[in-house]
Amino acid sequence: MDKNHFLSTQLDTETLAACLTKSYSQNSLISFKNDWNNFVEFCQLNNVIALPASTTAIRIFIEKQAKVKKLASIKRALISISHIHTAFEYKDPTQSIQVKSALGKIRVDKVNDNKQTEGISSDMLDELRHQLFNSVELKDIRDLAIWHLMFELLLKRGELRDLQLDDICFNDETNSCLVQINQNYYAISEETTELLNRWLQHSNIHDGHLFRAIDRHQNVAINGLNDSSIYRIFRRANELLNHEVNFSGLSARVGATKELALRGYSIHEIQEMGRWVSPAMPNQYIGNNERSERQKSVFKTKKA
Repeated sequence: MDKNHFLSTQLDTETLAACLTKSYSQNSLISFKNDWNNFVEFCQLNNVIALPASTTAIRIFIEKQAKVKKLASIKRALISISHIHTAFEYKDPTQSIQVKSALGKIRVDKVNDNKQTEGISSDMLDELRHQLFNSVELKDIRDLAIWHLMFELLLKRGELRDLQLDDICFNDETNSCLVQINQNYYAISEETTELLNRWLQHSNIHDGHLFRAIDRHQNVAINGLNDSSIYRIFRRANELLNHEVNFSGLSARVGATKELALRGYSIHEIQEMGRWVSPAMPNQYIGNNERSERQKSVFKTKKA
């Protein structure tokens, strides 16, 4: 194995699968890959070595991640780091007392981690559009497009983060747009097509990641957004709406699920639209908690 592949933020699932001692589903491999790439990016930004990583680097990494991610995501990130260290026959730094102690503190701090995420609604999106549509600030143009696109397509953070310009297909004759996600194409509304067009016109992006960070001088970054950036974009919506409950990167997905259910869509239709492998999460989002827990149990049994 070439260690250099694992020291860049461009690790792919094929390379990762080849180094692991067990077989995993494609979804698990994608999660492991994203976790590891996030860790490598953190190490690069802080000028520390990712492989082998120090226990201090991992401790600081999970403490920072705890500000924007759920406990389950932090645990999975540690599993990803552990797998790759084991594959290279390094000592597993995630098993140190320092890291376990930090994880224990995070677990205590996140006792309400399973609390239902607050959903954003179409009425809220209308209000945000009313506030920002005439703005020429790149951040306003980008954020409006992100909020609407994530709501319409029930996007996960990772799906938004990975979107490339090549995934977008405009039809100027019909003023419509298709978005490719996991090799499937999804139509978006004329309104969201307009917002997406405005972002591309003002950002001058011609290839690569569709959505990117913007600095205070209105310069658009080369790299795509990370989870922390997406979290801040939704916290900004919260501030603009003067909303008492904080949004997160899942808020568009949760809010869209609730509205689809109110419009009469079945759970299985919503599951397909949101690309869930199980109906458990859409059931949880609309308040069918008992059914959600049963379906989670069934899904875990099938995986076992």
